Amino acid sequence: MASTKEDSKSALKKRRLKQVAVILFILFNILIIYWTASKELTRDKESVGEFSLQIWLLAPALIAFLAHLFCEVYKYYIVIQHFSKKKDWRLALETVLIGRYYDNVTPSAIGGQPFQIYHMRKNGGIEKEHADIIPVIGFISMQAAFVTMSLLVILFGANIVISDVAYAASYFGIILYSFSPVSVIFFALKPKAATKLTSGAIRFLHKLHIVRDFEKTEAMALARVEGYASSIRRVIKNKKLALKVMGLSFAGQILLYSIPFLVVTAFGGSIGYLPAIMTAITIQTAISFVPTPGNAGVAEGSFYLVFATLGNGDAFWAMLTWRFFSYYSFIILGALLYLNLGIEKRRRALNEGHSANSTK
Repeated sequence: MASTKEDSKSALKKRRLKQVAVILFILFNILIIYWTASKELTRDKESVGEFSLQIWLLAPALIAFLAHLFCEVYKYYIVIQHFSKKKDWRLALETVLIGRYYDNVTPSAIGGQPFQIYHMRKNGGIEKEHADIIPVIGFISMQAAFVTMSLLVILFGANIVISDVAYAASYFGIILYSFSPVSVIFFALKPKAATKLTSGAIRFLHKLHIVRDFEKTEAMALARVEGYASSIRRVIKNKKLALKVMGLSFAGQILLYSIPFLVVTAFGGSIGYLPAIMTAITIQTAISFVPTPGNAGVAEGSFYLVFATLGNGDAFWAMLTWRFFSYYSFIILGALLYLNLGIEKRRRALNEGHSANSTK
């Protein structure tokens, strides 16, 4: 009897902790949205004027957003299928939304991959070695596509990009954006050099007493590096898969950075497609070093250049509409996904409890 009471108390305590966690999670999302929105709304009141817009004119922007999301989901779908032989559209969608959610609520967009890995292993039944590499392939392919587009803009867009300041700053930003894809490709193509660099870095950390067990840490790190490298080489060697992954990444990025142009036209503005998309890509490259979630604060003022062809009030609301498509939507969708996953988990627990009671 004593153990039964202790078990029930433990179960009650866990339920309460979960309820507190859900409340904190909701408050955290509200805080993130409030904080970023306050950055956008603390402008000169004169710039926030009245505007006239027929909602249906935003249909092309909505279609571009949904097509961008589809490209990312389909990319994850084929990569998941390639590594695990599973055809799971839902898992692909959930993995994308989880990644984009945490990319948008963590500084410098560094939070998505660990949560994607955890979700695929726990809820998707993906083996650890595959779950570890799938988000890396998804992220690196997206980065590689964006870096390529940014380089093309730097090379050929000097006379097209609207902002000279953003164009100049993009030279620095492209270095930051290039680091991840270049490093992963280097590790894949030059495994011996990658092994030496990894061992050297761990040895240095060991001398600083940051790493205690050198041999164990080195073995784990080298095993992970080799796993990543072999998986990347596997994708590169499969030309059909590599072309599909990169093609979807390019298409997704083009669709995403076409949204500012579609929003401007929806608000009645006049701007060319190439200046709009090239300026949007340049600005995103230039502000990559901003450490705030979603580049909040700097992104709004910088992208305001794209919407400057509109009147003051229309420019502000057009910019806010773009932020909804490119930023807030992923936070909202991610929060709804986690809420749904929590409800499903609770429902399964109740069903299992009923089944256990019925068998007694």
